[in-house]
Amino acid sequence: MIHYSGAIHIHSFYSFDGSKKIDYLTKTAKKCGLDYIIINDHFSIEAKKYEGWHDDVLVIVGEEISPRYNHYLAFNIKEPIAVDRDYNNPQTYIDEVNKQGGFGFIAHPDHAGNKKFGVKDYRWSDWKVKGYTGFCIWDLQNDWQITLKGYPSALLSYLFPARYLRGPKKETLKRWDELNQNQADKKYAIGEIDNHESARRYFGLNFYIFPFEFAFRTIRTHILLNEPFSKDNSDIIKVYNAIKNGNTYISNDFYHNAKGFEFYKENNHIKVKTPVKSVIRIIKNGKNISEVFSDTMNIEISGKGCYRCECYLKKYGLRPWIFSNPIFV
Repeated sequence: MIHYSGAIHIHSFYSFDGSKKIDYLTKTAKKCGLDYIIINDHFSIEAKKYEGWHDDVLVIVGEEISPRYNHYLAFNIKEPIAVDRDYNNPQTYIDEVNKQGGFGFIAHPDHAGNKKFGVKDYRWSDWKVKGYTGFCIWDLQNDWQITLKGYPSALLSYLFPARYLRGPKKETLKRWDELNQNQADKKYAIGEIDNHESARRYFGLNFYIFPFEFAFRTIRTHILLNEPFSKDNSDIIKVYNAIKNGNTYISNDFYHNAKGFEFYKENNHIKVKTPVKSVIRIIKNGKNISEVFSDTMNIEISGKGCYRCECYLKKYGLRPWIFSNPIFV
């Protein structure tokens, strides 16, 4: 299959807390080697006027429906969906997205914020909702924010942010595995950067968190297609279909590009290939059933269940690298 990599959940100058114009985003994305980007501005799809190919980068535009809690990434919608800041019935906007022929993912479901640095938590609080496609398991912003313990460590974390990324939260992966025990209602995952390149001021200095040139090199959602892009707007639907059907994997490509990763079922075996050697783990129904340090793995299927793969690079300890979508047996 053909691999393309992109960044999902980007804020442009059409967001109240964004600042960057579309041409800046596309040029930076190309410089970082991305094939596509998906912009999810707060309560806005104004960037749709730029949707399509910009040189070698495909721009896709959705929306972030973002009241106080329960943020939702809406894709393939025709009209923006707005709710009040304190609105607390996410089922209604999930239904509205579906009514418009779109689909959506729960954004940063276990966002904890950081009280010391004035970052509010934006977690998802209603898990009785239905009709959503899946959720984001790895969020650049929150993964980094929760590591900030004090000003000295925060400065180091700001200077070397990739060293501080811990990967998807345990509670997020646990919930994902539990939900996927119901194979009649499969939930797929994407990664997100939730990036604004916004400035925060400390000690009279501006700190930009994060420049897109860094953010675009971190959490990526790789899609797998049976045929190459056509370089027209039909490619937007190809990206959407890959995301909806879980033909994707999530990675932090800062230390090594994950493009070329393979995780598949062949006869009665689960097989894995990685671009370089890493710690490969096979997770079945939430439990680690096999682990090896290699660039390949081949295990016999041990009965029905939900199988997925995690890979960790040996770089300054174990660095979380690749998280696959599941194979259902």
